[in-house]
Amino acid sequence: MRKCSAFLFAALSLLSAPSATPAFAHPDMAASVRLSFEMEQTRLTGLAERLVFDAATSRRLVTRFDIDDDGELSDGERGNLENELLTRLAERQFFTELSLDGEQLVLPDPTGAVVRLDAGYVELQLQFRFASPKDLTLAMFGVLMRDRDLAIVFGMDPVTPAILSGTPSEVCVTGMQQPHDQAYFGGLVIPTMVTLTCR
Repeated sequence: MRKCSAFLFAALSLLSAPSATPAFAHPDMAASVRLSFEMEQTRLTGLAERLVFDAATSRRLVTRFDIDDDGELSDGERGNLENELLTRLAERQFFTELSLDGEQLVLPDPTGAVVRLDAGYVELQLQFRFASPKDLTLAMFGVLMRDRDLAIVFGMDPVTPAILSGTPSEVCVTGMQQPHDQAYFGGLVIPTMVTLTCR
């Protein structure tokens, strides 16, 4: 267990520590993101995130948490990794920023989390539920994932960045924007915002 904690302190502590000098910083980890919006007609009731870490990060995580060195993650090993990821990511609000018509919203605490190992890639699935569903009729809901210190870089899944659950596609649609006014890391990085609108 000691080697797991030591590794995550070295790697995932980058997620909770500010960068000293932008000129010398670079992403140490990458994650592909797929969002799932849970709807009841035009009301948003929940949000799910699927994060797939890059090959190098996944390999390091498996090596460190695979206590018996069998190349797989047992239930116990997977649980240890899940708990450590949740603890570290929660310190930074899961790098998730929500907005409704430009007004910032508070990300609720996760109601579920699952870690999987798929073809060598570590995948983390997170589930969030809103205490009060958000009515998106003629409104725009935005999800922006970023690490302002650029220790980890997020990229949307190139095939399916976002999906809808529970609402016909002709009622609500997803899209992507690159808001230049949200540039960060000294203005060098323009994030991608996933949007959800309903009529």
